Amino acid sequence: MGLGIPSFSDVKRKVTSTVNEVKDTVVDKAQDVKKAVVDTTKDVFEDVKHNPVTDTLKKAVTDPGDLARDALQGGLRVAYHGATSLLPDGAANKLVKAAEVGVDALAKTSELIAGKDSSLTQGLKTLGKVDLEGITRTTDPQTGQKLKGDWPKLWGTWLLEEKPKDLGTWDKTSDGTDRVTVSNNAYTDDLAGRPHQQQVTEEFFKMYPNPKPGDTFPPKGASKEVTDKALYVFAGPDTAENSKNKHTSLEWFIGSYRTEVKCTGIDEKTGKPNLSYEVVNNSHFESGTRVPATFQDKGLPPSLVDDRKREQGVGIGGDWIQRYTWTNNGVDNPNK
Repeated sequence: MGLGIPSFSDVKRKVTSTVNEVKDTVVDKAQDVKKAVVDTTKDVFEDVKHNPVTDTLKKAVTDPGDLARDALQGGLRVAYHGATSLLPDGAANKLVKAAEVGVDALAKTSELIAGKDSSLTQGLKTLGKVDLEGITRTTDPQTGQKLKGDWPKLWGTWLLEEKPKDLGTWDKTSDGTDRVTVSNNAYTDDLAGRPHQQQVTEEFFKMYPNPKPGDTFPPKGASKEVTDKALYVFAGPDTAENSKNKHTSLEWFIGSYRTEVKCTGIDEKTGKPNLSYEVVNNSHFESGTRVPATFQDKGLPPSLVDDRKREQGVGIGGDWIQRYTWTNNGVDNPNK
């Protein structure tokens, strides 16, 4: 069966349906508030004060920029999620593969028109070698690990500046950046199963053959040589189609990251250490739009778009931090 791409009428019907549902919800809420106005209790007045119609009117009067941003974000969410729900299972994988084929075709066309040595042709050839299918790859071709978390979905969480409750607990850092401590085991189990975590565990035991509670790798104030041993590098060569160490959708979303390992206690039954692991990742525009070194050499800036906080500007792609934590109890020393 071929890939069924939704027609314009399908998308329009889905978006119209979603918009109507939102509109009906607002109208129903407003009618409920209107019926309750005759009651003079504090709760009802609070309901009237914070109903969607009143809140929207307040934004229109006091901060039209907020209203415009909400309208843009709302429209993007409807279009993004509406279009996604219309795509058949597996469509994203096929569309990414089609993109790879398309870039290859553009490179060949550019070679005919501009010449094989032109900067445009060389740039397209470089892009054509990128393993774009990795963005949606859910099985590690080397280890066979099957990812449980919906990592491609997190691109939408970043772009649309959403705060899904099922992802974890949300708060803000001291500088006002949104942060989520991920409690969804699908994501933390995926990270715990990556080969990098085994390597960091080995480094922890090399430094602490007989760990005590509080021992941490890498320790504070450690040299770059030591801290780099806790670093997973999203290596450029591994993003190539012919790479032997292909990235999965997890690496394509997180990129390079460090893992901190800490001994939290000793297991009473086995006498072996209990270890906690933490990975902190910052998703932001400068990382997502970083320009390859070959293009920087031609005069382009390091990134195409500057970082920004959430709810600023048009309200798209604001900085947000993910904190992934998990524990392993009674861990064996892999170096013995």
